Amino acid sequence: MRDLLVFGAVLLFVPLGFSNAFIGYLLWGWAGLIAMNSYVHGFMGAVPFVQLFALVTMASLLMRRGDRFERIEINRTTVLMMLFAVHGFFAALFAYPGLDRNWELFGNLVKTVLFCLLMPVFVTSRYRIHAMVVMVVLATSFHGALDGLKFIASGGGHNARGIAKFGDNNHFAMVLLMVLPLLYYLYQISSRKLAKIGFAVLLPLTAFAVVATASRGALIGLCVIVFFILMKSRNRMIGIVIVAISVAVVVQLAPDSWSERMETIKTAKEDDSLLGRFGAWRVSSSIALSNPVFGGGFRAVQSSALWDSFKDGPTLLPFIEVAPSSPSGLAAHSIWFEVMGDMGFIGFLLFVALVANAFLTRREILKLTKARGPSLRWASDLADMLGAALLAFVVTGSLLSAAYFELPYIFLILMEVLKQHVRKTVAASKVPPPAPA
Repeated sequence: MRDLLVFGAVLLFVPLGFSNAFIGYLLWGWAGLIAMNSYVHGFMGAVPFVQLFALVTMASLLMRRGDRFERIEINRTTVLMMLFAVHGFFAALFAYPGLDRNWELFGNLVKTVLFCLLMPVFVTSRYRIHAMVVMVVLATSFHGALDGLKFIASGGGHNARGIAKFGDNNHFAMVLLMVLPLLYYLYQISSRKLAKIGFAVLLPLTAFAVVATASRGALIGLCVIVFFILMKSRNRMIGIVIVAISVAVVVQLAPDSWSERMETIKTAKEDDSLLGRFGAWRVSSSIALSNPVFGGGFRAVQSSALWDSFKDGPTLLPFIEVAPSSPSGLAAHSIWFEVMGDMGFIGFLLFVALVANAFLTRREILKLTKARGPSLRWASDLADMLGAALLAFVVTGSLLSAAYFELPYIFLILMEVLKQHVRKTVAASKVPPPAPA
């Protein structure tokens, strides 16, 4: 039955995508984030939904179905993103032999960059920016809502693990944390009562799903972004009330095992998993020192042979020793060291520049909107919430191998699209009216 429903939806969505390239673009992004293949187990399980809607979008664009398309923007963000992808190609080309997922991961990165570079072509107005945010939020929070409901129904006993696309519970928690600020933004800005109620319900459900992952890094990230959101919120008291109620529900429902696991944050130095992360950081930096330009290739540190070769080599972290009992070939467990080991110091610097550029772009948006007052307040609010989402990525990703997941790149380019829209709006408002005939 589920496969038949999805089949019917595809029969509806494909013509919609052909009718307007922007709709096709939204469906392309939605298919990637909702990962429908994880929920169907019959004949629809083999359908490549992302590729299908990508082809529909490109065909519709070539046929000029829709209006208000722009050329690909050449600016700091797009240039950095293209340089990062090009450098990734050479990192994959000169990678050490035997890396099973080397070209697969590079291919995923290229697909993500292609999707992002096309965003300025399609997202050309406030309405389309809003539609883009709604698409990302609904596609991503769908997973969180399911696990949030299970958490409540089980009285706090449900352990959220997410779907295969997102990785383990820690990666799933990071994804949900990144969407929470945008849920709050949509709740704030929605004028229709039904939409406001819907986002108000999705917000705590997604937060409960984060708690259900039992991820210690996610708890730290949740505290950081909640504090950030409250500081930026115009209705701070409402936010405090929502947070207080959510905390009360978590305390009431969360089992003792969850509390005990969160308590281990205090004894992190004695945690074997954290010591394993430290060892992976040492090995990743050792690979980068030996290959400073292109690194070792994608997931080089997860190769047992490379791990054994570099674990005692020169490193940026000489004060860390790899425990003799530590298994060979662990994940990098840090977006920073992951890119460093995979793509060398050049790739690492490009990655840092991409992330830093997003926060610089946010600052530029706030500066542009400040002089316009209430008319562009929505843009400053969105810039703040995109900043909070990327802050969640930085905080939680510092302990995860998630450097190539598409969501942060979508937010990076969406921040740039927002800046370009604000800049054009401000410029248009300064144009004097035409002289009377």
